[in-house]
Amino acid sequence: MNPTGFVVRALLCLMAVILVMCLLIVGARGIRRYRQGRRERVAEPARGLLLQLLCTEEDEQTELLHRLAEVDKRTWSALEPTLTGLLEKVSGGARTALIRLYELRGAAVEAVADLTSHGAVRRGRAAQVLGQLSHRPAAASLCRLLADRDRDVRLAAARALGRCGEPEAVPHLLESLHGPRRLPPGVISMALVSLGPEAQRSVAAGLEHREPLVRAVAIEVLGATGAVSLTSRIARAQHEDPSVEVRIKAARALGRLGMPEGLEPLLAAVLPDRPVALRMVAAGALGNLGAVAATGPLADLLGDPDPHVAGTAARALLRLGPAGRAALHAVADDPSGGPAAAQARAVLSESAVGGERHDVRTEVAL
Repeated sequence: MNPTGFVVRALLCLMAVILVMCLLIVGARGIRRYRQGRRERVAEPARGLLLQLLCTEEDEQTELLHRLAEVDKRTWSALEPTLTGLLEKVSGGARTALIRLYELRGAAVEAVADLTSHGAVRRGRAAQVLGQLSHRPAAASLCRLLADRDRDVRLAAARALGRCGEPEAVPHLLESLHGPRRLPPGVISMALVSLGPEAQRSVAAGLEHREPLVRAVAIEVLGATGAVSLTSRIARAQHEDPSVEVRIKAARALGRLGMPEGLEPLLAAVLPDRPVALRMVAAGALGNLGAVAATGPLADLLGDPDPHVAGTAARALLRLGPAGRAALHAVADDPSGGPAAAQARAVLSESAVGGERHDVRTEVAL
């Protein structure tokens, strides 16, 4: 066989394949644009009614709601992406009107039925819709989806439960943090935070869970939602929990909560025999706590062998106000201060530069 002829034929085949792929891509884009244009044309009359609905007072919305709820299936399918986008953006009376529209259309009932569909895409879409509608009656069904075989469905169910505002979902969300079908801690934390203060008592039950990750997430959520009444329990966890990660989360939460009960456990957490990561977080939390009593222990940390701990302590002193600044200046002016004096001078210099920049921005704004 002639090698040159073989190469030519191979190149021609390759060019043919590339041409076919290009044609397929162009064709797919054309079909997508055509379908999108067709949906927009179908939905256009209903969009006008929808705009009127959002701009009308609540006592005058009934007729518009019924007209929109009675559109044919084709028009509703074309309008639904717009409705979904609006649900994510509007609030107050406009959001209430959209939820009423979904209820009149029977979309919530259909979504609940779709939660048991054989198709994973349909189950996930149903969970998303119910979350957007904050449909609390669906909470029990959504909890069952936290163990779904499809990971995307489980994620959709967790996010939907956070929006539904049902505290009874808390134990199920916490349990989904471990096991063969576990969900990411960030997703579960966001869902629990979204449930708000009324779920704090249920979240607090997670402090006694056997899994360290569950205890850590529970503490993080309690700190983020301002559970000041549970400060003593979080302080006990910071002092006694065998997991370093849990104790780190507890230290950070104590700084966020800002209660006096957090001072003693945080001071204990910065002692030299504690893990470096815990000491660093606890030092930062002492600054957030704002307790003047922490000035001395933080000043002692300026010369710590670990530079991260020392730097965090220096910045924490700045947040303590005049007392903290006075301690930094005292250490910085000590000629025999060594690394501690250098750390104090560095942080004070950074603060001065930051203050000058702030003044310049203020003058420009004025």
